[in-house]
Amino acid sequence: MRARRVLRDLYAPPPLTPVNLSAPLLVLPDDIAAEGAGLPGAFGLRDVPRAVRGWAGLGLGGVKVFAYGHDRDGRGTGALLPGNRMVAAIAEVKGAAPELAVTSEVCGCAWTDSGECVLRRADGEIDLAATYGLMAAMAVRHAEAGADAVSPTAMLNGAVRAVRAALDETGHHDVGVNPNIAIHTVLYGTFKALMATDPVAGHRRGLQLEPGRADRDALRQARRWVAEGADSLTLQPVMTAMDVLAALRADQDVPLVAYSTSGEFGALRELGAAGIAEYHEALRRAGADHILGFGAELHARRLAAPGR
Repeated sequence: MRARRVLRDLYAPPPLTPVNLSAPLLVLPDDIAAEGAGLPGAFGLRDVPRAVRGWAGLGLGGVKVFAYGHDRDGRGTGALLPGNRMVAAIAEVKGAAPELAVTSEVCGCAWTDSGECVLRRADGEIDLAATYGLMAAMAVRHAEAGADAVSPTAMLNGAVRAVRAALDETGHHDVGVNPNIAIHTVLYGTFKALMATDPVAGHRRGLQLEPGRADRDALRQARRWVAEGADSLTLQPVMTAMDVLAALRADQDVPLVAYSTSGEFGALRELGAAGIAEYHEALRRAGADHILGFGAELHARRLAAPGR
C-alpha cells in the first residue's frame, strides 16, 4: 500500500472492527437534503461536518464521497470547477474528521447533462481520450482537496492508467487508486434517482459487468486494473455477488472493498419481483440450488398470506 496511515488502517486484515468500515456519504444540495433523502448517509453540504464527526466518534475508518453534480453540460466541466460540491465535501470531511480515510468517486455521470459516465464525440461514439482526460483531472482536483484515494467508476480499460499517471505527475504519489468493479443491477436504482445520475437515454450496461459472467469477467478486469496501477479494488453490489467476491479474494492480493450500495437490503425488499429475481440469480451462481427453491417458495407464501 501507499504511505498514508489512514488507508493502511482501512485495509487492515481481520478481525473486523469499525476501523475497517466506510460509510457512503451522499452530498446533496441543501434544499433536496432538507426534503428528506430517504437513503442513509445522505446530507446537505452544511451538515457534512456533523455527520462525519459522528461516524469518526463511532470508530469508522473512512467515507466514500459521492456528490450531486451541478453546472452540468456535455463535457462535464462542472466536475473541474474549483470548490465544486465534491471538492468542498472532501475538504469538509478532512477539516472535521481528518482521521477518516476519504475515497472519492471519479465519474462523469453526476456532471454530464446526459447522465452518462463518459463523454461522446459528435458521431455518438465514446470519446475515450476526452473521458480519460476528465477522469484524470477530476482525480487531481480531489487529491488537492484532501482525498486519500480516488475511485474511477466508469469501467473503461485505460482509465486507471490515466488517473494514476495524472496523480503521479502532480506529485500525489501517495494517493491510492481504487477502481470499481461494478456488476449491472437494479439495486442502483434508488441511488441513481436520488443523485440524478440515471442516463437520459439508454443504460450503462456496456460500462458494467453482466451478472451471469461476473465471476469470470471480474477476474479479468481486476488483473488488468492492477497492471494499470490500481492499489485496491471495490466490488459492488456485494450482497448479490458473494461468489464474485470469493473468486476475487482467491485471485488477488490487493485490498478488496466490499461495497453495499446505499439502501441495498431495503431495495431488495422494495423492488418486488425484480429484486427477488436478482437475489435468487446470485444464489444460483453460488450453487445454492436448494436455497433458491426454498426462497422462491417462501416468497410466494408470504405474498399469498392474508393482508399482503
